[in-house]
Amino acid sequence: MRTVFCAIFLGLAASLPAAADQTDPRLDALFEELRVGDAIRAEENVGRILEIWADSQSDTVDVLYARAEESLDHDADDLAQALLDHVVGLAPNFAQGYALRGIIRLNQDDRAGAIEDFSKVLELEPRQFAVRTTLAQILLAGGDKLEAYEMFQKVLEWNPHDETARRQSRALRRQLDGQEI
Repeated sequence: MRTVFCAIFLGLAASLPAAADQTDPRLDALFEELRVGDAIRAEENVGRILEIWADSQSDTVDVLYARAEESLDHDADDLAQALLDHVVGLAPNFAQGYALRGIIRLNQDDRAGAIEDFSKVLELEPRQFAVRTTLAQILLAGGDKLEAYEMFQKVLEWNPHDETARRQSRALRRQLDGQEI
C-alpha cells in the first residue's frame, strides 16, 4: 500500500521545490486551460500548476520540506514527519506540507491522521488533484466505491486528462451500475 500512495503523490510532485502557494493568481488561468484545453498541453499545465504550488517563498520552509522528502526517500518516515510538523507549524497555509505529511501518516498506517492532513489540503486548495486521487484510493481500499467514484469525478473536474482517474472512474461506474467489468 505504501508504494501505491507514495507513487501517486510523489510522482506528481517529483523534483519540485518545497512548498505550495495555492493563492497565486496564475492558477485560475492554468486550471481553466487544463480543463478545456487539449491533452497535448495538459502535462505542461499540470507541471506549471505543481511549480506554483511548490513555491513557498520561504527558504526555511523549502529546506525543511526538501529534507523531509529526502528522509522519506530513505525510509526515515519518523524524521520526515518531524520535519513536516515544523513545516506546517511555520507555514500553516502551506498545502504541500500537509499533503506530504498525509502520505507519511498513510505509510505509518495512521489513516485518520492522513485523512486529517488531506482534508486540510483540500480546505486550502480544493483543486489539489493528487490528494483527491490518493483519497479516492483510500476510499476504494475501504470498500466505499460510491465515494471513491465521486472523488475520482472531482479529480477529473480539475484535471480531465488524468488517465488513471478516468480509467478507475469508468470501472467504478460500471460496478456501481451493476455491470460486469
